[in-house]
Amino acid sequence: MTNGAPSRAATPDPEMRDGGFLKRAVLDVAGGRPYRHALFYQFPGGLRFELSERGDALSLVLTALRKALAVCSDLFSERPTVIVHLQPITPSSGFALRRTLRELDAAGVAIPRQRHVWCDSNDELSDRETGFLVHCVFEVPVAMVQNLLWCALVLDFPGLRPNPQCQIYLVDPVSRVIVHPYDDRGMDVVCGEPAVLQALYEKHQHWLLDYDRAAMDLTFGCS
Repeated sequence: MTNGAPSRAATPDPEMRDGGFLKRAVLDVAGGRPYRHALFYQFPGGLRFELSERGDALSLVLTALRKALAVCSDLFSERPTVIVHLQPITPSSGFALRRTLRELDAAGVAIPRQRHVWCDSNDELSDRETGFLVHCVFEVPVAMVQNLLWCALVLDFPGLRPNPQCQIYLVDPVSRVIVHPYDDRGMDVVCGEPAVLQALYEKHQHWLLDYDRAAMDLTFGCS
């Protein structure tokens, strides 16, 4: 018989239930700093890849997807899951956010119940962005990375769908890496410990963005 006191198992940690630990993990990887654009410049010692080349919209996205997937496969090959950090901008009505969720669902990306959603300061928004910045973090099997990359890379092509029209970041709390495919043109890969990215720098030299190559060579050593 019990004394009527509730057991610990009956009162789970609220942060485990609502995914608050995922927010903590993402912020820890970023050193507690907010991020949105140009992660390569915000977090020195990273890599910036040039993705699309030439052609029509679909050709640009498919080329970008092939390169981005190759890089992410090298990064996440030994991970069963990856943390996804969405940053949609929504007006006060919330309709844009619902559209983002529908497009993600159409891409096969179902946001699990264990997630964490919060609003933050709009200081990270560019002059061209208006509305409220929403954050949503959740964990998915690494097999979903291709679907998420597609969603990120079609950002500038509203005619291509599914297209959730939001910034998407992939975070590995183990290696402390953040991947940001900002659109079809390029992708930033940053890490608090640049040595983690050394092999990636050496393997994918031909995809590094020439404009920032000197900075990357300075960090990793030109081979």
